[in-house]
Amino acid sequence: MLTSRAWQNAGVDPIAWLVLGALVVLGVVAIFMAPRFKRDNLRRQLEGGGGAFGGIGAGFDVVWRPSAEEARADWEAQVEMPAPAPTPGDKGHVDDGRIVIDLAD
Repeated sequence: MLTSRAWQNAGVDPIAWLVLGALVVLGVVAIFMAPRFKRDNLRRQLEGGGGAFGGIGAGFDVVWRPSAEEARADWEAQVEMPAPAPTPGDKGHVDDGRIVIDLAD
């Protein structure tokens, strides 16, 4: 016979088993999906996207490592170098309808 205390805990066991089963299923899915997430993250890094959390550490660099932030800013300035503007005396040349600007000095 169920006492009042046992009756109060009667619904806990099925719920606990459901939660435990859900955690096991999520763990198995995470194990099988980890290589795919890693591959996608690596692909983004190689393409220059920085991956899923690529820019999250940049905010901390400003406070904890200012030299790293300065190096990152210098690197971004070098990567995003704009094309030089032509001066009025420059002789540009057109190649198949496209204006070609030589960067060599």
